[in-house]
Amino acid sequence: MTHGMSVSAALEASVASGMIPSLEELGGVEAILGDREAVISSPFLDVLLECIRGGSAQDQTLLLDLVAEGFLKADKPAVFRDAANVLLADPELRLSARPKLVEALVQRVEERQSGKDALIAAYALEALFRLGLEDRRTRLRTLLLIDGLTSDDDGLFAKYAARIVGVAYHQWGDIELRDVLIRLQANDEAADDAAFELAMVALANALNAVDVVGIDIAIRDARGLFMNVLRRDASRLDAAVQVAVIDIILSFSTDTDNGLSDQIEKLGRLLTERYDQLGVSQTPDWLKPRLDREAEWWSLLRLLRSVDGDLGRESWRHAAKVMEQVLFIYDAERTVAIGDALHTLFAPRIEAAFIRRKGLAAHLHDLLDDEEWTSTERPVAEALRERLVKRAEESFSARLVEEDGAFPELSAVLQDHDFLSQVPADMARRLESALTDKVSGGRGKMRPDVQRICRAITEDFADASDYRDDVRVAFDELVQKTVIFCEDRQNADLAQAGDNVAYLRSANAIENDLQRDLRVWLRATMPAVNILTEVPGIAIGRSDLYVDFGDVQFVIELKRHEGVVNDAVARDYRAQAVAYQATGPKLGMLGILELVDRPGPPPSLVECVWTNSYVPEGSDLVRHLVVFRVPGMLKTPSKMK
Repeated sequence: MTHGMSVSAALEASVASGMIPSLEELGGVEAILGDREAVISSPFLDVLLECIRGGSAQDQTLLLDLVAEGFLKADKPAVFRDAANVLLADPELRLSARPKLVEALVQRVEERQSGKDALIAAYALEALFRLGLEDRRTRLRTLLLIDGLTSDDDGLFAKYAARIVGVAYHQWGDIELRDVLIRLQANDEAADDAAFELAMVALANALNAVDVVGIDIAIRDARGLFMNVLRRDASRLDAAVQVAVIDIILSFSTDTDNGLSDQIEKLGRLLTERYDQLGVSQTPDWLKPRLDREAEWWSLLRLLRSVDGDLGRESWRHAAKVMEQVLFIYDAERTVAIGDALHTLFAPRIEAAFIRRKGLAAHLHDLLDDEEWTSTERPVAEALRERLVKRAEESFSARLVEEDGAFPELSAVLQDHDFLSQVPADMARRLESALTDKVSGGRGKMRPDVQRICRAITEDFADASDYRDDVRVAFDELVQKTVIFCEDRQNADLAQAGDNVAYLRSANAIENDLQRDLRVWLRATMPAVNILTEVPGIAIGRSDLYVDFGDVQFVIELKRHEGVVNDAVARDYRAQAVAYQATGPKLGMLGILELVDRPGPPPSLVECVWTNSYVPEGSDLVRHLVVFRVPGMLKTPSKMK
């Protein structure tokens, strides 16, 4: 230390020179403690920790109280973050400092406020999580802090905390962490990150499910949540990557002749763009396992492309090599260690290919008969051969009867189980969709904007487990009539529609006005459907509009809002709207009467209808809403500015 220079000044000089001084060069422990207040208040806590790392164990012990106080009083987020990284990177210093450091970090989280203090609290929570990875007591303290997170927390803190909670769920498996993510969905700034982490939870649950039905429901829930994130923020490449992965998995798991090359290439482009955007070298250590998993997926899915092509051939040129790849996919859970579901998804496709193509089965038998083939894949090959024998003995027609139930409209037209069995699954799904649209009727006669909105809703709900068969037909009809209602109410004037739309010109319109108007409209356009108001006993409450199709029922929740209605506003009402989905299909509608004194025209119809997927607190199931706003306080064109 330069003669006469304080320790804090020496730290500042070291930053300017780019050199880290030793404790002796700072004047030793006594000098540092003598300049304690100035050192703690200086923005060089991270530099001081670099100095302490090079000191003796005895010197480090003497300075632990100062270090803990530094973390307690640091007021610059970047300094706090860098200091935590320095300390956590040193195993010995981390171990000795942990008791005092944990107390300081807990205090920073508990006493969090808005602004820069919120970001420091987020970095403190991250440090606690990292310490909890190796220490059980710290893990319990961290879990208690996380359990106290609420939707009212500062948005910056909540946004960062949501990512930590998501990673903690996968690391520690505490199911209550999922409930925290559900709560954080209600925080505007944290909503997207909480939804993304909930989607990651759903994906993990899908890949740990024990049967095809459970896998399909969970993986489509995950896809729907990822798509919800993307609809709100198209730049979320992490969500786009996960959607691409799910699409490839589902495409391979269905018995189809369509190749995967285009989908694999799309995933490759997304991954490249994502790594360019983030910069892999800057990824925090606590997030690297997630990126490592993405790398595992990429390796597996590239192999899927190769195997997908090979399954379409009768004979292989390099049979031993190709068979090893096929068995690698057949036993994929050993490669991506997140559950047994991959085998459940991939095995039927591989087994079906071997049954259809005798040449492939011959390869399998030849390789198993070859005594020199001592690959570690032999037990997997034996399991595959046994499964093929069992499948050959099963009745194919029995399976067709089950599949027939998945295509009610198509089977009603064909009236031929044997012929239906020969229709590829993808083609059957497309035909079923077309027939369903035809039955629901009338879309081709709708205005382009109405068609566009209805088509978008159908695509958004493609992954909703309840959006199938008769439920889909009924819900599509309800959505179609409601969207046309929204269109009509924007265009109709008093002379055309009479007194029932007068409320749309009034600043004093109430929720019941919209309820009455929409009920009359739905009863007139869907005469075979029972439309009731204020039905009691629905989710321990009273539904605004209860739409009864006989075998299936839906609820339309209606609200009145003073001010512009957007997705953030709708999220304030969605908890009540989805509460009515406690029984029956997890599909519903939320309508909001928007009271805004606009100088110009109202928003376009396309801007007035959107979808939202949401996991309510206390539930494991994704709920789906169609949100529509009905602009009020409308003006005639002559009065617009």
